[in-house]
Amino acid sequence: MAESPNESPNRVARRQVLRGLGGLAVAGPVLGRAGSAAALVTTPDQAGAPAPEQLHLQFGADAAHEMAVSWAAPQRVRRPVVRLGRRGHGLGSEIPAEERVYTEALTGETVFTYHAVLPRLAADTRYEYHVAHRGAEPLSGSFRTAPHGRSKGFRFTSFGDQAVPAKVGKGLGPATPNAGYIVDAVERLDPLFHLLNGDLCYANVSDAPVQTWQSFFNNNQRSARNRPWMPCAGNHENEVGNGPEGYLSYQTRFTLPGNGSREFAGNWYAFTVGPIRVISINNDDVCLQDGAFSAYRRDNVPGYKAKGYDPYIRGYSHGAQKAWLERTLRAASEDPAIDWIIVCMHQVAMSSAHFNGADLGIRQEFLPLFDKYGVDLVVAGHEHHFERTFPVKGVLPGSSLLTPAPQAGDASVIDTTKGAVHMIIGGGGHSSATPWSAFDSPHDGVVIYDVGPGDPTTQRASKLTTEPAPWSAYRDLQRPYGFAAFDFEPHAPGGNTQITVTHYGADLGSADYQELDRFVLRKRRGGHRD
Repeated sequence: MAESPNESPNRVARRQVLRGLGGLAVAGPVLGRAGSAAALVTTPDQAGAPAPEQLHLQFGADAAHEMAVSWAAPQRVRRPVVRLGRRGHGLGSEIPAEERVYTEALTGETVFTYHAVLPRLAADTRYEYHVAHRGAEPLSGSFRTAPHGRSKGFRFTSFGDQAVPAKVGKGLGPATPNAGYIVDAVERLDPLFHLLNGDLCYANVSDAPVQTWQSFFNNNQRSARNRPWMPCAGNHENEVGNGPEGYLSYQTRFTLPGNGSREFAGNWYAFTVGPIRVISINNDDVCLQDGAFSAYRRDNVPGYKAKGYDPYIRGYSHGAQKAWLERTLRAASEDPAIDWIIVCMHQVAMSSAHFNGADLGIRQEFLPLFDKYGVDLVVAGHEHHFERTFPVKGVLPGSSLLTPAPQAGDASVIDTTKGAVHMIIGGGGHSSATPWSAFDSPHDGVVIYDVGPGDPTTQRASKLTTEPAPWSAYRDLQRPYGFAAFDFEPHAPGGNTQITVTHYGADLGSADYQELDRFVLRKRRGGHRD
């Protein structure tokens, strides 16, 4: 990447109106807080410009009609555009892209990303597109918009904690071949979209964070340019020094549905796909765990102490995220067109592993809202294994740890009007899988109930304890790498709607992802909690 130490990390260098589809004027969100004017950066000649790379898609708030296209280039380019058309009808529409730039605090590299929002799309329609700029060959992809309402079923997939398929820089960050194999395994199932449950590439522990992000997106591009990979921010997306809370790199690289905030754009958001409302949240705002600490960044980010950098950001939104979450959950629960509420987050509310452990902060701040407004399913990562719960609601009597209470005992067919099912799907590719030795026998739950002393230069140690785990319905201790597929049916027999969930797992170094677990989430259409 070209270097420009004076480049403002929050500067939106190009602000263009989209004109390509019906004359609708739409501009991407301004990310971060106000910055100074951008420094001049050399623009390449028209011939021999660098090729587009790191291409990926994201749904807008309405997945039937809105899509965003994002990509990157190694240096500033001229006239970045998306050309779009329905399959078989040519690329007749041209949408200018905006440029977003940030400067990596660790290395001083300037990163150039490009984004175009595609409005007024037709529901359940296949589109083809390419991204291009002057002097370079275009890079192409295709996508299908979501069906309207309850008109049609679809499939989506999910995992977290992916990392990259090969070491980058000094190899400080995690890398396994499974981080690559899992992309092909997902792609073979042809999902409408994918939920990426935090800890995307672990750039915050790398000596080469820009190249780590580059490896991540170029690895995922063979799927993410053909279907949205919708992320949530995990603790390893917090790259201290990149913006006030460390999320500027994450925010700059994605165009996600708005949440009404400029400074926290992309940190939490929601979108509707069919009769499903998906809500992505950032648990670092409420977690006790000091999970973003990086000794390498502490020792190598210029001005770390002098500038007051601190990776421990618990409470950073000052209640803004929780207030937004309650409004969003309430609206979903009251909407007669919504049958399912799914939350995508990173850190977990329940775990049986002595690895990270569940976080009491999530139970205190978010689980009461999940109960109140009828969340059906929670997908998470953070623990590097697969585990799922019975439907849970409320807490076990007398529990000071707020241990969630199971409301049914059938692990194969689950009525989510009884409570929310939580899934840990953290086997995306991290090189440190949850080891067998991390699981107790008899079966205990593990909870972070507090942290020890610390400061911006010293990580706070988690304080762990065990608890009963009657909420645990199934866990896989044999194959730690894997993902889940969700087959949604809007019209199941008996006036029901259902989601069939299949977990696929593989061994380290194996591309053979086999079915290991299957169960059904079922409820009455338009059903509410008991």
